[in-house]
Amino acid sequence: MAAATPSWSRREILRVGALSVLSPLSPALGAGDGTPGKDRSARACIFILLQGGPSHLDLWDPKPDAPAEVRGPFATIETATTGVRFGELVPRTAGIADQLAIVRSVEHNFNNHIAGTYITLTGSSNQPNQDREAAGGDEPGPGAVLNYLQRGPIRIPPSVSLPNWLSIPGPSNRMPGQYGGYLGSTNDPFLVSGDPHKPDFKPLALSLPEGVNIGRVAARRHLLAKLDDAALKLETQLTQSHSRLHNAAFELVIDPRFRDAMDLSLEPQASRERYGNTKLGQSLLLARRLIESGVRLVSYNAFNQAWDTHGGLDGRYRKIVPPMDQAFATLVQDLRQRGLLDHTLVINTGEFGRTPTVNNQAGRDHWPHAYTTLLAGGGVRGGQVHGASDAKGAHVADKPVAPADLLATMWHQLGIDPNMTIHDNLARPHALSRGRVLHELL
Repeated sequence: MAAATPSWSRREILRVGALSVLSPLSPALGAGDGTPGKDRSARACIFILLQGGPSHLDLWDPKPDAPAEVRGPFATIETATTGVRFGELVPRTAGIADQLAIVRSVEHNFNNHIAGTYITLTGSSNQPNQDREAAGGDEPGPGAVLNYLQRGPIRIPPSVSLPNWLSIPGPSNRMPGQYGGYLGSTNDPFLVSGDPHKPDFKPLALSLPEGVNIGRVAARRHLLAKLDDAALKLETQLTQSHSRLHNAAFELVIDPRFRDAMDLSLEPQASRERYGNTKLGQSLLLARRLIESGVRLVSYNAFNQAWDTHGGLDGRYRKIVPPMDQAFATLVQDLRQRGLLDHTLVINTGEFGRTPTVNNQAGRDHWPHAYTTLLAGGGVRGGQVHGASDAKGAHVADKPVAPADLLATMWHQLGIDPNMTIHDNLARPHALSRGRVLHELL
């Protein structure tokens, strides 16, 4: 058997090595520089996407004086910011409103979930307003950009997505905007999948096959490294990318900071309970731990349009809103208590809002013409409301904000020039951002 080994191609060895040693690893790690500038505050970002479209009218931008069909089924409550009211289902977030920038004037023109998600994550309006699957020519998501910009050895992934990819029914189930796109799949974010609130949660990406210890992983990596130089020169970019993945995978398996961050059993039980024993709650706790370990961007992806409520709004929201309210408010408070909030930008948004009138199914439909995004930390000034929707929450009445503006602001706060040029795999130039930095929020 040993005599047959030299006849294997390098690609076969890489493939077998991946399957036999590192198969539980699924990082598509690339690279980002991202050292914050001296005048910037954020070192990291937690991007919460309540995909499906939460209702701004029932949560962050209520209209208590509007007719019942606009006002909806919920009462409103005061917040920690004088004169600002939220819906009754978010009392904990209302209690930290003085830490938030409440942007009530976000707008775009896409009422399709996939299109709305794409513009939210990329800022690009160059797309159809319809369902479609991810493609190689897509704009890259924020996590992929950070991977692309990374230079040097990868010990901690620059970006992590959890607890699943955003999904769309279709052959590939791949929703565009979250992957590497024209930067290539090797720049996809590192996915941590699973349900962190379940007792048996053990991310596959951090598990070694049974019977394989760190020493054996190191030995096999050394074997790969000894492949002859001539074979290396003949390899295509795909193989080179695979090698890069293997190196990153190995580092992640053995790096104790990342491994420990993923181990929620190391977190005090009282802390876990504060976030809530839910998938969302424990995911945001995990996000905080990952930021502490050195990850620069953690994206929380609500699964399968979880916030899409065309009917039965009252009953549905009384189930799904309180866990979000608890987890989000706890995250902001926890970051502040740990001295991390000033340097961690937290974004909480949907891909659009909901219609200004309740429909005949006691729900609300898709509405991108005015909705709300919440920001906290990372150099953003708390206790402010930016912009406004009209009396029915139907259209922006003051200070319109595009998704591209929010992304440009995020890049600016992370110390990355939004006006920089990035290059695809064919060395063609692309603008990182088409938005403007919202300096008035900072």
